[in-house]
Amino acid sequence: MKQSFILAGLIAIVSGCASVDPVWVSPAMPPMDLSPNKPYSALDTNAQRGVLEDELRVIGKALQAYATDHNGALPPKLTTLVEKKYLSASALISSADPSQGQEGGVPDLYTTWEQAKATDESGSSYLYEFSAAPCGWDWKTYIAGDPTPEKMDANKDGIVSWAEVKSWQMAHGDTVQQPQGGYPKSAFPVVRCFWYKYPEVYTEDAAESVVLNLAVDLRTVFASHAWWEKDFNK
Repeated sequence: MKQSFILAGLIAIVSGCASVDPVWVSPAMPPMDLSPNKPYSALDTNAQRGVLEDELRVIGKALQAYATDHNGALPPKLTTLVEKKYLSASALISSADPSQGQEGGVPDLYTTWEQAKATDESGSSYLYEFSAAPCGWDWKTYIAGDPTPEKMDANKDGIVSWAEVKSWQMAHGDTVQQPQGGYPKSAFPVVRCFWYKYPEVYTEDAAESVVLNLAVDLRTVFASHAWWEKDFNK
């Protein structure tokens, strides 16, 4: 398998090309200082969100630096950023994650969101939508643009990865988005924090959980339900 996936238009993202923000993007919050005297659990709701937004933007800067050094490509795994010294290992542990990365990108209680387990990485609290992991959920009936395995397998390695499916979805849309035709980069998740609001808004159906997302523009952070496409243009 190739070590990176080239995304169409990613070089434009790295150079600063912005898309129209979706309606649910919140204003940027000031950086939060997590001192030993003020642990995450002791912060109020707004401050906690500010901390998590800052953490996602740190990952976004590392992704941007990696892409700049790799001809516009994103890494195959988030932990590649640690291996290649773009991030410290602690940067992949969300302050909201009591498991300290042991449960991966989605809390274990969310049994209805098991499709994401293929992307789990040891020591990471985040779901990485552009992972090189094989994509096992039913994208054939969900993604627009008449997808086939042959079209999806951009690097011709015989595996349809999350990165390839998500790149196609961003360009072509899906069966939920109306009208179809693709998503702006500022409204399409690349890194997701399912630990946001967990467990206070936990439901048995993970689709109703609240997730904090870093967009593919690598700057915008927005909140959504787990099934974020249903929130688009609400």
